[in-house]
Amino acid sequence: MKTQKDKREENANDKEKQGSCEKLGAVILAALILCMIPSGNVWAVNANGAIGRGIDVSKYNGAVNWGQVAASGMKFTFIKVGSTKSGIDPQFAANITGANAAGIRAGVYLYSYATTPEQAAEEANLVLQWIEPYTVSFPVVFDIEERSQLGLSSQQLIDIINAFCTRIDEAGYYPMVYSGKNVFAGKLNTVGWDKWVAQYADSCDYNNNVCFWQYTCKGNVGGVGGNVDVNYQYKDYSQLIIPEGFIGHNGSVRFYRNWRMQKGWIAHNDTKYYLDGAGNLVSGWFTDADGSTYYLSPADGSIARGQCNVEGGDYYFTADGVKTNGWVVLNDRKYYYDPAGNGVMKREWLSDEAGNFYYFDKNEGFMLTGAQTIDGANYLFSPEGVRMTGMVAREDGSYYYDPASGQMVTGWFNAADKTCYADTAGHVVTGVYEIEKQLYFFDAEGALVRNQVVELDGAAYNASPEGILTPVPAPEAEETPAPEAQAAPKK
Repeated sequence: MKTQKDKREENANDKEKQGSCEKLGAVILAALILCMIPSGNVWAVNANGAIGRGIDVSKYNGAVNWGQVAASGMKFTFIKVGSTKSGIDPQFAANITGANAAGIRAGVYLYSYATTPEQAAEEANLVLQWIEPYTVSFPVVFDIEERSQLGLSSQQLIDIINAFCTRIDEAGYYPMVYSGKNVFAGKLNTVGWDKWVAQYADSCDYNNNVCFWQYTCKGNVGGVGGNVDVNYQYKDYSQLIIPEGFIGHNGSVRFYRNWRMQKGWIAHNDTKYYLDGAGNLVSGWFTDADGSTYYLSPADGSIARGQCNVEGGDYYFTADGVKTNGWVVLNDRKYYYDPAGNGVMKREWLSDEAGNFYYFDKNEGFMLTGAQTIDGANYLFSPEGVRMTGMVAREDGSYYYDPASGQMVTGWFNAADKTCYADTAGHVVTGVYEIEKQLYFFDAEGALVRNQVVELDGAAYNASPEGILTPVPAPEAEETPAPEAQAAPKK
């Protein structure tokens, strides 16, 4: 990964790189020759399965002409971001900006000094801070080869690696581990993260999850002054790290934006999606930390909006996808999504805490108003949908609705202290009305008149205790006595 100067600056343990360019007396002749092979012939090594070549650089490579690097056929680069001892690499900003401008996919690496998981996590946070302003379109690499680290146990090293890589993964970047072949084979064989292996030989004889192989430190690549590390790529990241969009991953789906895996809520193509802590697309019912409930399409994970049928129930979701409870007005119609029924649209009867009753269409669920026939019974609902009871004045007269059931009453009924009668259409009758061939009289409020004489069209009627009208007999005329005969005056 590092140039010769870089390795000296970082005090790297070169024993782990077979044929290290730093210790010429310890290398075998073949490896030495390999390091000296010009770039035009580097494909001569055994690169079976390789899908591309790239370089890794640091400040020790000086200013890089990235356009020439691209023209030389390099498809990717790993750029040193820095270390905790030397800080951010002075050439990092220029390198990553230039590589991106040239269309070369760019990852980054940190030379680690961490000897505890806590220190590794701090290193990860530092890397995230340094790379935040830039586009990183390839893995973020943990370079573990410092002498103080290699004296640790296998489990200690793995714990350190996991701490760094987990933090990088949580931030949406793709983590990877770099070290020498002997380190991987001896202590890091069980590491589950992608591996970048350094082995300066004519082939890489380590075959456990090798994604990149750094095979020479003496590459000659256009655009780079002097020697440069050259690598083969074996794993295709084109469908793992993308500029933007959804990708499949281990049976799930993830979403990338600016080459970075997203988590939580994301907006895309005029809708919203939710990705869990691992970056996996969530579908089905979902309740977030705020307690809001959503339904995410099993087909593509998009939020449900508006009135939707979900698993046999009708629900309403806001423009932001939040499931709604309570009253909703749609197209001048009112609906009720019952909190007691998990927000399912209410149909048929509903009573509220105030004792009001409402009725919703059996099929479409909208609230009914006005006069309605329900299951063969007649009801009246206010403009607000409340079922009405008692005596109600309508345009064509008064009606009476049973206080208990709300059903319209016909025939005889009692209202308060009044006895009343409603015809077959429900009209509360007033005036003279014939019922079962008997005449009755009802006042202007519909109350039956009893125990009094009623004048009707100039005729008088007696209203019995039952209210039945009978004519008042006309009074008999008094006879005028005949005049008595007068006695003849006496003469």
